[in-house]
Amino acid sequence: MSEAEIRELRRQAEGGDAGAQYALGCKYYTGDGVEKDYAEALKWYRASAAQGNNSGLCDVGYCYRNGHGVDQYFAKAIPFYQRAANQGCPTAAYWLAHAYANGEGIDRDLAKARHWYEIAIQRGDSDAGEELAQLTC
Repeated sequence: MSEAEIRELRRQAEGGDAGAQYALGCKYYTGDGVEKDYAEALKWYRASAAQGNNSGLCDVGYCYRNGHGVDQYFAKAIPFYQRAANQGCPTAAYWLAHAYANGEGIDRDLAKARHWYEIAIQRGDSDAGEELAQLTC
């Protein structure tokens, strides 16, 4: 992405466009057109999430889960995954199921894990089926 395209994306993000905020966060997360910076990525994901953007919500959760731009804190990831999953995000449903299956930041609950894996599958998440098959209840 060119400098001019990054400037325009930043202008839109600073103007409050949730999609642009999320996209700018992705640029910082991957280092595409800007210097890779997890903390800056998280800043823009949070701004997007504050407006209810599913991808922003999910990626704030992912940053907490993995300690990207913030100290790793599984329990803080859960509300972001829950909200995004409730709004239809298949990736958030997958990570919520994974958290329940492994007791990451939430009490281990295989029935809830199964439930969220099934939802992730219905929504097209390609990894959820394998995880569900390995789940033992």
